[in-house]
Amino acid sequence: MATPFDDVSVFETVNRYGKSSEEAYAMGDCPNCAAHQFVVIAMTSSRDRAWLRCMNCKLAVVSNGGVASPAVKPLRVPSGMPEDESEVWGEIRECLGVGAYTAAVMLCRKLLMHIAVAHGLPAKDGKDRAPNFAQCVDHLVAEGVVTKRMEPWIERIREVGNEANHEIAPVGRESALDVATFTQKLLELAYEMDDTMARTQPLQ
Repeated sequence: MATPFDDVSVFETVNRYGKSSEEAYAMGDCPNCAAHQFVVIAMTSSRDRAWLRCMNCKLAVVSNGGVASPAVKPLRVPSGMPEDESEVWGEIRECLGVGAYTAAVMLCRKLLMHIAVAHGLPAKDGKDRAPNFAQCVDHLVAEGVVTKRMEPWIERIREVGNEANHEIAPVGRESALDVATFTQKLLELAYEMDDTMARTQPLQ
């Protein structure tokens, strides 16, 4: 009778494979630590399914037809971010990694508005209403967090975000990465530059 293990080779448990076998190792990008080499724990005979472990951080990764889980998260984490912003940025990167591009763009838009409030824009006006996107952008420019030259990029977030907000129109990978790349730059300007300066030793 067939079993779920018939086409699976588990390394170190069958005579065919061992630690010195080429098949026991694989190259790729670790989604956790960005190392590039994995130990193959097991794989199917067709080699389209594999269970891997990063040789550096020991994270377990599953590859199904060349699609890894957990996915590699693009972009980077700017330093100096408060916890709330850091958590949202982490979620944006996770969305990009798994192809949830519309969700990533909506979170980028929300994060931009949150940064404006964190930099002095009142969370509510006299009518108990939250600021709109344009007010947030104006505040970021007025406070010098972003410059006039960066406004076209903010407009890009607004345009793509509006499409995602008001229409059933999926956002593509390129547009999502455009928006997320600018959002990363905004986080660097809003938090990382101050954090870097605070850690820099004064000139002697």
